Parts: sequence; C-alpha cells; structure tokens
Amino acid sequence: MTSTVLDAVLCLLLVSAAVVTVTTATPQEPTGEGRAGDVASTLTTTTAAVNYTLTPRAGTTRVEVPKRAASYDRTSHGTLAELLARAAVARIEVGDDRLWHARDGYSRAVARAVRGAVRANHTRITAVWRPYPESSVVGRIVVGSRPPPNRGVHAATVETPSGFPTTREVSRRAARSNGVDGVADVVADGIVRGLFPPTRTRIAAGGSSPSAALVSHRYRRVSRRLGITRSPWLADGGVDDANDRLESALSDRIARDLRATNASATSAAEGVRVGRVRIVVRTWP
Repeated sequence: MTSTVLDAVLCLLLVSAAVVTVTTATPQEPTGEGRAGDVASTLTTTTAAVNYTLTPRAGTTRVEVPKRAASYDRTSHGTLAELLARAAVARIEVGDDRLWHARDGYSRAVARAVRGAVRANHTRITAVWRPYPESSVVGRIVVGSRPPPNRGVHAATVETPSGFPTTREVSRRAARSNGVDGVADVVADGIVRGLFPPTRTRIAAGGSSPSAALVSHRYRRVSRRLGITRSPWLADGGVDDANDRLESALSDRIARDLRATNASATSAAEGVRVGRVRIVVRTWP
C-alpha cells in the first residue's frame, strides 16, 4: 500500500519538489566515473519509487508491537535527493544512539535506488540532517565507499527539505527575546512536531491497531532516550502532553549543546537548520 497517516507519524513527511542549490569546489577535475556536479544533478532530477516494509524491534519497549502487518508495507516517491533526505531523518541518533530501527528497510531501498541511477564506483554520497551546529541529535545515510588517500576529490553540495518545520526565522526572534534557551525551545518544538505531528499522531494513535501500537512504541523509545521515565498516555488528548514533555527534555539537551559551542544566541539562531538536509557528493578518478 502507499504512504498512509502512519508514514507521516513515522517521519516520512513527503516533501514537495524542492528548489535546490548545487555548489561545486574542484581541486582537481576527475576522470572516469563522472563529476560530482553531474552526480548531484542526477540526484535532484531523477525520480524513483521505493518499496519497503516497516520492521519494528519488538521487546525494546513494553508495548506489544506486531512483528508483521499488512499496514507496514510502504511505497515512497520522490527525487533521489528527497529520498536520501528522508532516509537521513529516518536514521536519527541522539548521542550516537539510534532512536529506532523500524525503517532500516527504507534506508536500504533508497541506497539501492541511488546505486541504480549513479555509478557507485569512485563516488560517495553522504546525506546529513543536523538541526544545529555541533548537534548531538543527527541523522545520516551514506552511499558508496571512502575515497582512497592521495586521490584528487571533486565535491558538490545539495540542500533539500527535511520534511521538518523550518524554524530559523522563529529562532532569530527567540534569540532576541530569550537568548540561547529561546533558540533551544524553538528547535525542540520543530523536531518534536516533525517526529510526532499532533493531528496525524492523534489519528494514528487511536484504537488498538498495529499503527496505534507503533506510535506508542515510538513515543516510549524517544522518551527513554531523552531520560523521561513517565510512560506517555496518548488517549484523550494525551498527545499534546506527551509532546510537551519531549520538547522540554529535548530543549534541555539542545541548550547544553549550544552553550558548549560558546556561540552567542544570535549565532546559534543563524545556525539552525531543522528544515534542511545537506547532501555531499564526492567523486574521484
């Protein structure tokens, strides 16, 4: 089946066709497998559909999640750059610990699609979602091997939407009114709204379907990673309360990260990139 409400709740907010910027830096023009700019252009113009199945890891929380259900089958459409961006967000880590593995199949399907369109030899593609500089919350996917040492590398950079709310302008206002803590609150709100969109989450969490179990499982995974001991109650308006607790815990972590850089609140706000994923293409002879 195609993407459903659960897809949105599981961080697959489908992004529309994006205007992307490609910049190149060429210390040495490579030969053979293709230039980085050409590969970047392929990523932003080639569309694909990837099929995958959600595979939640039972036993990592106390929620009984079915290992297999018809509603777990998915299809995602988009440019290769958009698919890579969604795959990067799907692999979010907090302090080097993955939040969940239910969408590992999606990452593998995207990597296969990219390799089918781009000659993998002499090419490495890295998509990174980093919501602010020096963030301990990050998502990343890599396709291809590392370039060999002593080899000239050609690089190109693409930026495409992450599917999360864009928060830079709001961050600037928060920096002026409440300093670093204000920036941290805005970033945390954007991340939680991206992970658990309130309206879609309320719909998916209702009832006793596999979708509802997955949502509850996912909340508990994130809550545990952020040090929240109280189990979320999602019924009867509980989604808003659960999101508020996640935002508070995440804001504390983000504020610590920002202060560790010794950057001013204004500089911290300028570095906010919740709504963007950076894709770097490297090629070599």
